[in-house]
Amino acid sequence: GAGLAHVRLQLLSLGPVSPGEGNFTVQVGAFTRRSNAERLRERLTAHYAPIFIQDYDAPNGYFYRVRVGRLPTQSAAEQLAAQLRMQQRLNTFVVRLDETDPR
Repeated sequence: GAGLAHVRLQLLSLGPVSPGEGNFTVQVGAFTRRSNAERLRERLTAHYAPIFIQDYDAPNGYFYRVRVGRLPTQSAAEQLAAQLRMQQRLNTFVVRLDETDPR
């Protein structure tokens, strides 16, 4: 059934990038209705950019995750997360965007 579990992550390879560098974003919400995600995006658009909605098909349902910013370091993303918590009263967490360059 659904529940919570403690996990331990082990980094197997860094490749050419250190763990604190790359592309980071701040997740500020996850909704089962896209309209709720769009409403939050619209509320934040005047003060923050970029803001994007990412579809996520989870084992317990389909979600629309609202994410703010694309930052080059984890510390910069943590600063943005703190700002969003204080100014917007949002629950936040930092996410690393592991992407491959399509070029």
